[in-house]
Amino acid sequence: MTQVSFCKWAQSHMIVDMTDDNELFAQVPDQTGEWHKVSIDESGTVPVPTHCTCRAHKNAGTCFHVQIVSRFYNRIYKSNIAKAEAKQEQKQEAQSAVREAQLIVKRSSIELAAQKRAGSLPRNQGFSILRR
Repeated sequence: MTQVSFCKWAQSHMIVDMTDDNELFAQVPDQTGEWHKVSIDESGTVPVPTHCTCRAHKNAGTCFHVQIVSRFYNRIYKSNIAKAEAKQEQKQEAQSAVREAQLIVKRSSIELAAQKRAGSLPRNQGFSILRR
């Protein structure tokens, strides 16, 4: 069995469950026939595997089982990822518009203050004749 076909097989045979403490986990099969428990953090937009009980994860910090769970959730939550990215873009555009509006207000308040100062200065009488 190739790596890709085993990955698909493992995704279709893994078991997702919750502990008594309401913590999400997956039991993922290994190519040797062993099953490993992968802890999953579901606090974000997409659940993310955080830890595995296999030896490879202890040594390298990641493993095949974590990748299987990650691919599984990324496939299922694909629309959530797209929606979250679109929402983030909208938020950034809104923040940019607010910053631009604040700059405009700041400039106009500076200009208004300058006009008030100019209006309170004594006028030059020599040029008042030309205004009539």
